[in-house]
Amino acid sequence: MVARLGVGRIGLAICVATAGLGGLLLAGCNIVGPAFLLASGPEKIPQVYKLDEKRPTVIFFDDRAGIIRRAPTRTRITTAAEKALLKAKVVDRLLDSRAASALVANEPRGELMPISEVGRSVGAEVVIYVVPEVYTLSTDGQSYAPTATLRVKILDAVADKRLWPEEREGYALIVKEDTRQGTAPKDASAMREAEDRFADLVGLRLGQMFYSREPDTAADKRELGGASQD
Repeated sequence: MVARLGVGRIGLAICVATAGLGGLLLAGCNIVGPAFLLASGPEKIPQVYKLDEKRPTVIFFDDRAGIIRRAPTRTRITTAAEKALLKAKVVDRLLDSRAASALVANEPRGELMPISEVGRSVGAEVVIYVVPEVYTLSTDGQSYAPTATLRVKILDAVADKRLWPEEREGYALIVKEDTRQGTAPKDASAMREAEDRFADLVGLRLGQMFYSREPDTAADKRELGGASQD
């Protein structure tokens, strides 16, 4: 093993040294792949949509249908998404999503404020509009299988139009945790802890839609591997 490692290091040095000769010797070098990976880094999951970093942006999490039972869970999702966007420096100015939620909190039934108006009211030019379709920790009451489906749209609050996607129903962001048989929360305290943990994951995945990232789960790596084969 030591001898093979030594050869590998020598081979890498030879490949690097001969790269300046027009790559004539690189064609026969069996470690070009690893050398290239060292230079370029691991493959990343691409962003789904690129936000305009110069335009003030807000997340409007619209759960007026009550899909998610607890309001703190909705807030936790948007907070996690905001943290991810801020850490990645996706936009220069990200407005507090709680301001948008507060605007519609006491709306009379049947008199919903237009999404673009919500955005403009809090000073946003772009709205990340999110509608939850599914949010559950267990579908059968036995297995712990958290699943969420969010519909995401990007809206121009100034021009009052949808920027993305073309599909009217929006982009389906599906988030799942690993299934663990027999580990469904057994009491209210455990349910609260599990729901908070999953909310953090859902928010993280929402924020990660807008920047490229390295895969951090087995599912990510399978998805990336499948995409690279297309």
